[in-house]
Amino acid sequence: MVANRKDQVDNYEHNFAVLERITDALNKDEIGIDDLLEKTREALEAARRCMEILNRQRGEFRKLENEFARLIQDSESQTSKNEDGEDKAE
Repeated sequence: MVANRKDQVDNYEHNFAVLERITDALNKDEIGIDDLLEKTREALEAARRCMEILNRQRGEFRKLENEFARLIQDSESQTSKNEDGEDKAE
């Protein structure tokens, strides 16, 4: 299955590969002065997309972290209530 352009734009691995490809070409002097501006713009856009994806992921991980914290807190509260109930029954 071939990914469409929109999927590639929103794909971190694709954009990181673009950065690697351009960096490698620069390091090997494979990009001439005529293409340098275009490749620099392409690299900047790929880097921007990577940062957007990472920032979006960071926000999602924070949400998950908060959900886990609430789950643990609820579990501890439930355990505490159960222990209190057992003490009264004795």
